[in-house]
Amino acid sequence: MINPTKNIPEDTEENREICRKYCTICPNYKAHSLEKYQPTELFCARGNSSCPDKKEIRCFCTGCEIFAKHHLRVGYFCVTY
Repeated sequence: MINPTKNIPEDTEENREICRKYCTICPNYKAHSLEKYQPTELFCARGNSSCPDKKEIRCFCTGCEIFAKHHLRVGYFCVTY
């Protein structure tokens, strides 16, 4: 998991637009219908989803531009961060 005091992306509309290109097509996002729970996107900045009973299925975090730009580690931010 990332150190919460560094590398956390800003919660901006620009980052949310980037996030939507990856999260909304991610197997975890689709399988758990994460659009129905808060936060609905940008989990690396906003925290994991409030969806109950989440589990790791497959993750697109590592392919995201935000992940690379902020030198994030691991992934599955919607489930475990």
